[in-house]
Amino acid sequence: MENQLDKIYSTLQLLDDEKSEKLINETYSIFFNAHPEAVLLWSKDDPESRSKMFNGVILTIIDNLTRPDIFKNNLLSDVKDHDEYGVDKEMYGGFFLSLTEALKKTLGSEFNQEMELAWKHQLAHIRELVHKHTSR
Repeated sequence: MENQLDKIYSTLQLLDDEKSEKLINETYSIFFNAHPEAVLLWSKDDPESRSKMFNGVILTIIDNLTRPDIFKNNLLSDVKDHDEYGVDKEMYGGFFLSLTEALKKTLGSEFNQEMELAWKHQLAHIRELVHKHTSR
C-alpha cells in the first residue's frame, strides 16, 4: 500500500495549476461523453463545483491509503448523498475510468505504468465498496 501511496503522490506532484485544470476538464469531458445522463444530475455545473467534487475524489483515494477508517465512513456518507441525487453504480465506475484516461492525456509519458496501476487499483477498490453500498 505504501508503494501505491508513493505512486499517487508522485502523480499529483506532476500537476501544476495548468495541468490540474486540464485534468479536471478532461475528466469531466470524458465522463459526460460516456454518461450523458449524468449531466442532468448536476444542479450547479460550474468550474468551482467540478473542482470541489474532483478534489473530494482525490482526497478519498489518499484517505483510503492513509486513514482507512475515516475513508470508509466518509465514502459511505458520500455514497448516500449521491444516491439521493440519482447517481447509479455505473456512474462511479465511469468517473473513475474517466479520471484514469484524463491522467494519461494530461500527463502523457510522465504518467508511467506503475502510476497507472496504483490509480487503477485504488479506484477499483473504491468502486467495489461503492457497489456494495449504493441502492441504484
